[in-house]
Amino acid sequence: MSIYTPTSTSTSTSTPTPTNTRGFSLIELMIALSLGAFICLGVFHLFNTMKNLHQKQMVLSSVQEKMRFLTQFFRDKIQTAGNWSCLSQSTAPRSIVIRKYNAADAQSKLGLTIKSKTDLLQLHECVRLHGKQRYLPIEFFVADTFRANNKKEIYALFYKIDYHPREELITNITHFKIRLYRGIHSKKNTRAVKINYSMSSANDDMFLQDGILYVAKRRD
Repeated sequence: MSIYTPTSTSTSTSTPTPTNTRGFSLIELMIALSLGAFICLGVFHLFNTMKNLHQKQMVLSSVQEKMRFLTQFFRDKIQTAGNWSCLSQSTAPRSIVIRKYNAADAQSKLGLTIKSKTDLLQLHECVRLHGKQRYLPIEFFVADTFRANNKKEIYALFYKIDYHPREELITNITHFKIRLYRGIHSKKNTRAVKINYSMSSANDDMFLQDGILYVAKRRD
């Protein structure tokens, strides 16, 4: 009788054969980092350029909107100058309804300090003041706001009714020159007004926009 003795099978572990793998060299890594930095710099520069362009467009849009308001405002004011409907026929005004003063005359005759080399525009019309219609002078002029931006004075266009305090109309008006055109047959009545003005931006001192306003007044 034969006895079966199991034979022990030895399990052999196979060792992996090494493959031919290599990583990035130092030069390749430096080139990749340089390319990545260059792309990031280009994207940042493009973003910064678009941001500055958007800001300038917003500044230009704001200034042009103020100029449109100023044009319409002065056109209405000049065309209605000399309106004495609040007065009776016997007390109708005989004075010039539109005047201009330079800086020296504004100081000596009106007691107003305006920016040098600018003019003051004075209109006469009926305005409602304290609940009553009165025929009063209205002055428009550029003066110092007594505020500063980056240690620079800020000028604005003001308007003043008779002896009442001045009120700020539009900020950053830097130039305001007036020329009056008179009729051929009447030397005392202004028929048209031409206003040259300049407006700057509060955020960009180098930005300056010039405007010309020409308003013809109807014959009374």
